[in-house]
Amino acid sequence: MSFIGRPNPETAPAYAKYYFDRTIGQDDLMLALEQDLKQTTAFIEGLPENKADFQYADDKWTLKGVILHVIETERVFQYRALRFSRKDKTPVEGFDEGWYAQHNNTEQRTLSDLKDEFFDVRKATISLFKGMTPAMLDEAGMANNSPNTARNLGWMILGHGIHHCNIIKERYLVDADEIF
Repeated sequence: MSFIGRPNPETAPAYAKYYFDRTIGQDDLMLALEQDLKQTTAFIEGLPENKADFQYADDKWTLKGVILHVIETERVFQYRALRFSRKDKTPVEGFDEGWYAQHNNTEQRTLSDLKDEFFDVRKATISLFKGMTPAMLDEAGMANNSPNTARNLGWMILGHGIHHCNIIKERYLVDADEIF
């Protein structure tokens, strides 16, 4: 099965271009997802436990909250990709990431636990996409009042995770005094 092909911004919500741009230089979705699985799992494993509950500002998520947000968003995007690939034209509602963050129980989670969950969710993403033909990847649907395709959602999963790993590096892995 061929997974070669970049996302199409014309069949995606406007915000998706930012995530697509995080993946420039890659054109094989499956290879990129598999490589990112290894990189992100190792990245989470290397995070210092003393930063797990760190927030760089009062109104920002903890480090664990950011990782869980990546996991939950990947699950939402998986579901959309599944629906679209199966020619389900029923519009899919959006989700409120802030609401999810308020009700996600990160206080009871560890970085190790979240690393394992990320690994499991990404393996499920890879399995989902491996079962798709090129035609299924390009099936379109509507989510959150915007058109999208399964292929685009795969690239959005990848770019969204890369974006948040960069945010963690830039804002969470420094002392609070260094930010200001």
